[in-house]
Amino acid sequence: MPQAIVFTLRPSVAASVPGNLSRAAHAAILRLIRAADPDLAARIHDDEGRKPLTVSNILELNMGARSVTVDPNRDYHLRVTLLSAELERIAAAWTAENIGELDLDGYAWRVTARTANAAEHPWAGSATYHQLVQPLLSRPVDVPHTWTLEFASPATFRQRGMTMPLPLPDLVFGSLLEQWNASSELALPEEVRRYATECLAINRYGLRSARASTSGGAIQIGAVGQCSYRAMTGDRYWRACVDVLASFAFYSGVGAGTTRGFGQTRLVAKRAAEQPEQDDGDSLRD
Repeated sequence: MPQAIVFTLRPSVAASVPGNLSRAAHAAILRLIRAADPDLAARIHDDEGRKPLTVSNILELNMGARSVTVDPNRDYHLRVTLLSAELERIAAAWTAENIGELDLDGYAWRVTARTANAAEHPWAGSATYHQLVQPLLSRPVDVPHTWTLEFASPATFRQRGMTMPLPLPDLVFGSLLEQWNASSELALPEEVRRYATECLAINRYGLRSARASTSGGAIQIGAVGQCSYRAMTGDRYWRACVDVLASFAFYSGVGAGTTRGFGQTRLVAKRAAEQPEQDDGDSLRD
């Protein structure tokens, strides 16, 4: 059952912290996993393929800022998504009381609450893979033609050995397909990537480039904002596959670096061919 957990945190003291604490957050979550299952933590750390989780930056911090002053009287949030049953079982024990504090790059943050309830935070939630794949199983009459995704943190991709900071259809849905097939027993065909390449087009967008500093001081560029993808053919099966992956983006993230804050993504609108276009969605920091 893919699950998106949002932790509420407060820094122990007022301090100037790096704007990008996502690597430190990933390390802190890995320590929690290691305490429960050292072998699983080692596999996650050592595996060069798709990881069964994502970890955000502290949502209220600017990943591109060298330093940010944090207030111990203010709530901050950290988002972790889980894509495997093993991690879901371990995370059941991750209550505020059990965790206590997280050490993020030498700064102590007290965990005050945790939720996976979408009614309590717009970036929390859960779904089974069976629920997500319903557009293929139930064969609805009105399969969407257009999907609008919000990239709330920089989305960046690796293409031919280079960084591609644009969410092109084949890169976005190819990334989602890889993560889906690595995580779910309900595999989707590899031809979905070809469909995205040949039959999906960007029909409108509101994107900007965003930079994020890394622990080594290097700068990574990605795209943030919204982008709409339109199916240029009427094939219901392939559009249903795209619909599944667009919903899955909420849990899997998109592109490279999703375990260190990049590619936090969600579906904010979709429509059939005859429906008017619409915008929706709150920013990640809401």
